[in-house]
Amino acid sequence: MKYTIRELETFSVIGQEVELTNYQKRNIQISTQFWRKFNSNLKKSYLSQSGNWIKYAFMERRNEKLFYFCSIPKRNVVPNNFVYKEIQHYKYLVVEHIGSMDKIYETYGMIYQEILPKMEYIPLQENFLHFEKYDYRFHWNKENSIIEIWLPIKG
Repeated sequence: MKYTIRELETFSVIGQEVELTNYQKRNIQISTQFWRKFNSNLKKSYLSQSGNWIKYAFMERRNEKLFYFCSIPKRNVVPNNFVYKEIQHYKYLVVEHIGSMDKIYETYGMIYQEILPKMEYIPLQENFLHFEKYDYRFHWNKENSIIEIWLPIKG
């Protein structure tokens, strides 16, 4: 599995969130449905992207609950139904998930059970657990689809 260590400067996003459960299969259903709603809300707010588009999905834990925050890079205007977040400068473990969405938990398993234990880094889970970066290489459930998983680390 390919991975790199990268630093990412502070950046800003705008987006919307949904609460998840403690069940992986249910969370895939929730996040899939939420992406449809989020993309529709982007269109309604005239925030659709074209060309070299980028979208993010942050996994956050607050008050013992799990949240999924879909977002795009910040624009000049933040519509009322969107939340603005600034993502601080971090060092990241970046892993490419290649394949369909239903296999993404296998990639997360490899990150936490195989890659991280062999490194001198530990996950930073202060503001969010990780984020997924989607761009032109993402093709829903195709085998050649690529999603980058960015996990903040320290060490």
